[in-house]
Amino acid sequence: MVEIDWDRRYRDGFYSGALEPHDLIKRFWNEIPKGTVIDIAMGTGRDAAFLSKKGYNVIGLERSYEAIKIFQREFMEQTKGVFCIIGDAGLLPFKDNVAEGITVFYFLIREIMGEIKAKLRKGGILIYETFLKRQNKIDRWRNPDYLLDDGELYSYFVDFELLHYEEVISRGEKKDKAIARFVGRKI
Repeated sequence: MVEIDWDRRYRDGFYSGALEPHDLIKRFWNEIPKGTVIDIAMGTGRDAAFLSKKGYNVIGLERSYEAIKIFQREFMEQTKGVFCIIGDAGLLPFKDNVAEGITVFYFLIREIMGEIKAKLRKGGILIYETFLKRQNKIDRWRNPDYLLDDGELYSYFVDFELLHYEEVISRGEKKDKAIARFVGRKI
């Protein structure tokens, strides 16, 4: 398997232009109790910046130093409540029951799904969106190890109060995406 050079991708502008928070965050941010939100694989921090402006303390976990540099350039002046950690999301460096919210966008490591649940406090909100395996039929090839089967995302969080779940083909300006979206409350 080829290891992706995330720093190079960010440096080369692969993710440039994404400054607005994800639609799912804009729809459901107010469900998150006030407090701490962990943004796993935060990328350039657009969701972290948005949540910080709404009054949350945000911990952004990102393995790419280049992505964090972009965050600092684009958002740091306007967001004081974001603490960035350079680290591998496959090894979540947080205590259990520490966050009122967790956000995950376009990142998948199945082995940490239980850890994600454990990091949330009771009543905490998980907002998760990522690609389905069907993405390979409508766009460039991606490693299916990092793509979800239909129904899979929901299956990890059946013990949560379901606030929103859908699997859709999202029509975009630049490309279409086959995605699963989950919003749930830990009970």
